[in-house]
Amino acid sequence: VKTTPRPEAGITEWTLSNGATVVLKPTTLMQDQILFRAVARGGTSLARDDEFVAARVADDVVRAGGAGPFNAVMLDRLLTGKAVSVTPFIGETSHGLAGGSTPQDLETMFQLLYLRFTQPRADPTAFAAMASQARALLANQMASPDVVFRQTVEAALSGNHPRRQPETPATVDRWDLAKSMAFYKARFADASNFTFVFVGSFTPEAIKPLVESYLASLPATHAHETWRDVGVTPPAGVVEKTVVKGIAPKSEVAIVFTGPFEYDAAHVIALRAMTLVLQSRLFDTIRQELGGTYSIEVVPETQRTPRPEYRLRIDWTCDPARTSSLVQRIFEEIEFVKATSYSPDQVARIREVLRREFERNSQDNGYLLDLISHHYEDRDGTTIGAALDVPAQIAALTADAVQQAARTTLETTHYVKVMLMPEAK
Repeated sequence: VKTTPRPEAGITEWTLSNGATVVLKPTTLMQDQILFRAVARGGTSLARDDEFVAARVADDVVRAGGAGPFNAVMLDRLLTGKAVSVTPFIGETSHGLAGGSTPQDLETMFQLLYLRFTQPRADPTAFAAMASQARALLANQMASPDVVFRQTVEAALSGNHPRRQPETPATVDRWDLAKSMAFYKARFADASNFTFVFVGSFTPEAIKPLVESYLASLPATHAHETWRDVGVTPPAGVVEKTVVKGIAPKSEVAIVFTGPFEYDAAHVIALRAMTLVLQSRLFDTIRQELGGTYSIEVVPETQRTPRPEYRLRIDWTCDPARTSSLVQRIFEEIEFVKATSYSPDQVARIREVLRREFERNSQDNGYLLDLISHHYEDRDGTTIGAALDVPAQIAALTADAVQQAARTTLETTHYVKVMLMPEAK
């Protein structure tokens, strides 16, 4: 084990003999909680087109199958009375395992983690049951206005990309147990591609024997696998769609701004700050002043891979008769926010809200785990201290940065708008 201390972040890094990276962040936030996340680059982006449908559900297939000699029912029985969770996940550009345990059950967690890597279990009976349940569920969902609305938003945002098509009874018919298992095994064959992050109630000395026994012994091919860009790009210009479905007298509207993003801590904080301003403004006008909706949400998302991009989604439900006038008012408020220059007092208030939000979040091991594991997904640990110093990032926020975030992300020549309207009676 090669040790690299990161004292500025309270982190110890180990490089194991098989090339895997282990990142340790002991905390005293919860006495009996240890959380982990193991991540590698790749995900479903590495699936060929003819494997994609099976690759997309490979994590669910493995969960349903159990691990090693134990089917899922036996595994549940074995873990009764223990606080242990080790769950595989496969996203578009990354894959891995996530879970946690208590200090008492830590070795059991490591044993299950080892089995998830080395002995995923194919269970044809569980697979058939899973497919049957999925067909029934999806057939029902296709009648749901909310589901069709969500799918229409996603299709518009991805330009109807084949890899973003929703699961349907027809795609379930193309599931393939052997292909799912082969894809999963290929992704988990190389421990050197993984970074294991542990956060919670442990000491490096106590966890080291378990890391050496169960992680350093995982197989490694040193193939340096990484994700590929499958070409899902946000649409150009303005895309507007209307879904007419259901009889409930309500409308739902989503307006989503998307585009390239300068991905660093300063721009992420500025986007979050601007979102708070816009959310507050829309709450005051659309809900309080006009009584147009019970709740209106503004949610920012950013991604670093495969290309740095942002999404900013505004979502609300309202009386169908008021949809057009509320959309118009929202665009007026967007222009107002873009034109606003912020006084030192206003920026101080925004910083204070962000500081309180961070103070709440930083009392949670899960928040720290997310922050650390996302940092390591495509970078090493040299800048982890700055990445975790969120108060310094908040203190550096300027009025200009907030206004610039509004002007660059709320680009009104470039968005998707989807409306859900009830069918005529």
